[in-house]
Amino acid sequence: SFNLWQPFAGIYQPLKKNAVVSVNLEGLYADGNYPIYIDNGNYSTKTKRSNSGIKSIQGEANLLKQFNDSSTLQVKAAEYSSARGLPGAIIFFNDRSVQRLRNTDFFAQSRYQKKFNPATALLVSAKYSNTYTRYTDPDFLNNQGGLDERYAQQEVYGSIAVSYHLDKNLILTGASDIAFNTLAANVKNFAAPRRISLWENVGVNYTRSRWKLNASLLYTGINDKTATGTATDNKNKLTPAVALSIQPAAESPLMLRFFYKAVFRMPTFNDLYYNFIGNSLLKPEYSKQYNAGITYSKQFSSAVKRFSMGADAYYNEVKDKIIAVPNQNLFVWTMLNLGKVSIKGVDVNVETNGKLSSSTGWFVRLAYTWQQALDITDQSSSSYKDRIPYTPDHSGSGLLSFNYKKWDAGYSALFSGTRYILGNNSSYNELDGWLTQDIFVSRLVQLKQYKMHIKGELNNIFDERYDVIKYFPMPGRSFKISLLFNNL
Repeated sequence: SFNLWQPFAGIYQPLKKNAVVSVNLEGLYADGNYPIYIDNGNYSTKTKRSNSGIKSIQGEANLLKQFNDSSTLQVKAAEYSSARGLPGAIIFFNDRSVQRLRNTDFFAQSRYQKKFNPATALLVSAKYSNTYTRYTDPDFLNNQGGLDERYAQQEVYGSIAVSYHLDKNLILTGASDIAFNTLAANVKNFAAPRRISLWENVGVNYTRSRWKLNASLLYTGINDKTATGTATDNKNKLTPAVALSIQPAAESPLMLRFFYKAVFRMPTFNDLYYNFIGNSLLKPEYSKQYNAGITYSKQFSSAVKRFSMGADAYYNEVKDKIIAVPNQNLFVWTMLNLGKVSIKGVDVNVETNGKLSSSTGWFVRLAYTWQQALDITDQSSSSYKDRIPYTPDHSGSGLLSFNYKKWDAGYSALFSGTRYILGNNSSYNELDGWLTQDIFVSRLVQLKQYKMHIKGELNNIFDERYDVIKYFPMPGRSFKISLLFNNL
């Protein structure tokens, strides 16, 4: 549907001397002109989405080498390039949009692991990334006849980590990371920021037969400088984390888990400095997270072969929470801080599978989240204890699949409850919840040297009309047919 094409090819090739290389390449093309329905009483109309096409290509190459001393080296290089339209908000039947976004993202990284002896292990990592973004808006009213903004961001990252077994129960760990970031743009009087980030972490893992304790302390140091304007202040923060897991009895299928974590989040260069998006006055986000959970996992010898369940209750206290609120289009957002946010919730996950016969199997996965994220900054504000933007109380997903010999079929669903587009939870700002349902059928065909998988999908089978972001309608019913050849 919507003239979507997505070719993919990959090769996995073992080499001599314990080495493997793999190369993958994937393209994507879509018109994106899906049908939409604009609901406006007697003036409702059917039309098609415009300026939402995309062309992209991505590829990666990987090398894995194991040396004679059992140390390993992994190397990866990847690039993603895309050009897309940015569909606008549909307001008063006007869906005109001519803004476009182009991205070229490249990174290369490596990882070396070595065990010096049974007690001591070393991990060394390095990464370089280069991100280019170009945003154009011919309709923008200025003396240059529109916007043509270009951003180039680079990062060099290095990390070294060591673990040491004091005995069979106690492990000490230490890690040191450093990153250097720059951002340049063709925008007049651009800040041209530079950032040096340091992370130092020490940790301890203590394990007994039925319980395990992890504790760590992280130091974060951020130093920003800008060519123009005032850079954000230097930041130095210590954040601890403690996690405990307990098995009530030696053969018990239950596991109890608890953790406390302090998290420090620095605004990114995109958050701070992108024109029409960045807010140079953004403060760092700091949160305290509390979690208590339980898991149950058991094997059976009946039609149900395995059943597992996990449930977690959590509470987060967030200071200066960083949020992004949609604005003009899917590139221009508004970044802001909320002084104090209280988040409490429950996550429940269930997985089970089994066999109806020797040739027929089934699988079920369910996930549900209840969450309340409330703005508690100012008791005198009209939005006090209102939900923060685009955060539903209820959300979840489900999957049911069957396999019979060389056939597979399945059903999946995804839902989100009511949300609010602004911090003021009035009925005008309310955005309806939605439920999408998909089905698929696939068949394995054995050829002489290859296997061929044929798969058909029908997505949003009941043609649900919904917005993830208000005034930006999502696609209705669509189908996809895919063919996959491999010799694995």
